[in-house]
Amino acid sequence: MSRVSQEEAWRRVRSVLEMSDLVLEVIDARDPVETRNRRLEDLVNRLGKSLMMVINKADLVPMEVLKEWRRFLERDYPTVFISARGRLGTRKLIVNIKRYAPRLPVRVSVVGYPNVGKSTIINYLKGRHVAETSPVPGWTIGEQIVRAKQWLIVIDTPGVVPVEEVKDEALLVIKGAIDPSKLDDPVVPAIKLIMRIKSFNPKAFMERYGVDSEDPMELLELVGRRRGLLMRGGKVNIREAAIAVIRDWILGKLTYYYRPGDRNA
Repeated sequence: MSRVSQEEAWRRVRSVLEMSDLVLEVIDARDPVETRNRRLEDLVNRLGKSLMMVINKADLVPMEVLKEWRRFLERDYPTVFISARGRLGTRKLIVNIKRYAPRLPVRVSVVGYPNVGKSTIINYLKGRHVAETSPVPGWTIGEQIVRAKQWLIVIDTPGVVPVEEVKDEALLVIKGAIDPSKLDDPVVPAIKLIMRIKSFNPKAFMERYGVDSEDPMELLELVGRRRGLLMRGGKVNIREAAIAVIRDWILGKLTYYYRPGDRNA
């Protein structure tokens, strides 16, 4: 499947925002700072639209931390935390859409970085599978308009990345916004991801793979060997090990969390 350029994605998102009454910005509970799209929020504000923050993947973070993030983000916008996959807090999402909708019936657009769970949320709102989901960032390439309920029309959008971030592969990996198999060299961004994960959750790799090291390259070697990612002669395929680590992050199999105001966030 071809991928739209980010320029085209932003054009499409703007057109969706213009026809929307309420905008849901979906962010990742594991890293709300890095998955919050400030350029998108600026665009929503310039268009005079109402915005609600949706902290997704809440099943990966302790409840008390989620509540701290909700209080923190509510300084700017109404906020709800959910796990679209685990059906945690999803009824509250419906209640808050009704509460903050400027009118009923309401057109709601679902926006955010690639792979934060936008399509999964739409599938929940409809009650059946209507929007394609994939662990590959950039899967949703165009708008999908869904009548979820008699009073609710939901519009899916492509994931969008601010232009200044497009060439920063390490940052896009942390945001879960890039397909690791498309990277020329996934090792460097994987190392930066490993360092970030370990800074917040030192036990993450032992919990996931049963191996650990303070040296990111050595850790990739251990992960690759544990996963059987070997080349001829028994040498570890470091590229494939790096891709595996990045994919596990995207899929929520590697996790960390931090609180608002943490200095190293």
